[in-house]
Amino acid sequence: MALDRKLVFTADDVYCPVRATLALLGQKWVPHIVYELTAGKLRFNELAAAIGGCNSRTLRDRLKTLEQLKIVDRNIIETMPPWVEYELTEKGRDLATAMSGLCDWGQRYMEPAGEAVVS
Repeated sequence: MALDRKLVFTADDVYCPVRATLALLGQKWVPHIVYELTAGKLRFNELAAAIGGCNSRTLRDRLKTLEQLKIVDRNIIETMPPWVEYELTEKGRDLATAMSGLCDWGQRYMEPAGEAVVS
């Protein structure tokens, strides 16, 4: 998966890892996927239910990207019928750790559920 060049390079055409990380996390559903997988392995439908609102095609595409970046491992369980489990790699767990600061910030400054929800 290639991130959009203009999102990861500066105006001077210098690669910026911070911009690349923000481009990755700026993709819809990627932070949700990483967050939900911090609890451990999940099957595709379990992950879809935990995230909520993401269509199957988009989820599949995001998981494929994360797998290519070695953030997520895809494991085929050889049973009848077979199924697939997803889990964070060490690199993915490092990303989740980096994201934990956002969790701390949210708990500190975001309003309790229901009060900030706009319908």
